[in-house]
Amino acid sequence: QHAHTVSSLQKRIHQLITTFSLLQENDSVIIGVSGGADSICLLHILSLIFPASKRVAVYVDHGLRPQETDAEKALVQEQAEICSAHFETVAIDVQNEKKLKNCSLEEAGRNLRYQALEGLRARFQATAIAVGHTADDQAEEILLRLIRGSGSRGLSGMKLQHGKIIRPLLHEKKDTLVSWLQERNIPCCLDSSNDDRKFLRNKIRLDLLPKLEQDYNQSMRQTLLQTAEILDEEDRFLSVLTNECFPKLVHKEKDKLLLELSGFERESLTIKRRILEKICWDLQSRPSFKIINSLLKLASSRQAKEIHLADGLRAVKQQKTIFFHRPSGKKSYRGPGVISKAFSPITIPCPGIYQVAELNHRLEISEVPFSPDLPLHSKHQLVDMKNISFPLLLRHHKSGERFHPLGAPGKKKISRFFSDQKIPLSARDRFPLLLSENNILAVVGLRIEQQFRLTETTKHVLLVKWEENE
Repeated sequence: QHAHTVSSLQKRIHQLITTFSLLQENDSVIIGVSGGADSICLLHILSLIFPASKRVAVYVDHGLRPQETDAEKALVQEQAEICSAHFETVAIDVQNEKKLKNCSLEEAGRNLRYQALEGLRARFQATAIAVGHTADDQAEEILLRLIRGSGSRGLSGMKLQHGKIIRPLLHEKKDTLVSWLQERNIPCCLDSSNDDRKFLRNKIRLDLLPKLEQDYNQSMRQTLLQTAEILDEEDRFLSVLTNECFPKLVHKEKDKLLLELSGFERESLTIKRRILEKICWDLQSRPSFKIINSLLKLASSRQAKEIHLADGLRAVKQQKTIFFHRPSGKKSYRGPGVISKAFSPITIPCPGIYQVAELNHRLEISEVPFSPDLPLHSKHQLVDMKNISFPLLLRHHKSGERFHPLGAPGKKKISRFFSDQKIPLSARDRFPLLLSENNILAVVGLRIEQQFRLTETTKHVLLVKWEENE
């Protein structure tokens, strides 16, 4: 009965997308689809509104709920086919990221998830990444940020559009989406981890919000959303002011940023905080309340000194300037801004896209059938799968390790291979090794091992791509 009627939900979302220019008629879009009601609804609604655009439904396997993953993946793939969307799946290693970054499981998952989606957006040259956050998620997010401590920018909640990410369902209640799916008999999955109270977000949704609604204010969610809207307007106003005075006070010199203190001291505390935050973000370092306060102290201190900030960034006060820089070894081979750090070995259980955030690169592994037209010396590496078994391992090289580079007369030390390739010492960590059962398959991005080359008897090929994140 719903085949030809345009629902009010679809009309509202179409209106929102048009009003805020989230997507144009023929834009291609990556859609993050977990299998839950919100994202399944997003997939269907976008397919109804933009039937002619290229849509890629992406299921991200976090490796945390193996017993549910297969069913979710199958459901998303089936729904993608129904919606004539291309389907992709990506595996991420959340536990490893948590150890590496010393952060919560949620933060690790979120970082890797967005990196993976961005990797696919770049690969498909899509305009945007659509995710299924709802008004309920927004209310939870605002409470979460309030509990953890945040400024007006954080308390203004998630944005309809942030960089390449768009949230077309942000003004809709979850109940509305669930009913929309039920009326059309469209299935969705329930994620068991949504009921796990070890995550603060779940405790807020299951315990705190219902208690606030029951005992204090029955329209608590609405109140939170209205407050966020006011803060968002004020935040935008302050951003305009900050952006006006930023170029007058902050100058770029090679890979340093210089802050002129004589003008800075005349600004209000609010603008000072925002200028310092912007400097940190511009240098890809996450600012915290503590960091901003220590920078304010540094700015008003009488003597010259240096302080260490997050992600290897340092701030040095000299006379009437503070300069922000990363000492050599802390920055990337590709110039300022991107830090190149050692990463822990990454296990690769199956083909997929694996993010190596420390190197600002991603490893894409796919299986392709052999054909004589495959380019032997392409930018990407082709390996015979005959003697390879998953899981593979990606890690830095160790001193003294040797391999037989494709086309070379025999084995040589990896360090010797790097110097033959004119790769400076500072850049060698950018090219890790890919191994199968302790055998080196390739120095990714440079050369494969001779014994895994393609031959006349090759049937299946592993395609290895080592790409810089855009």
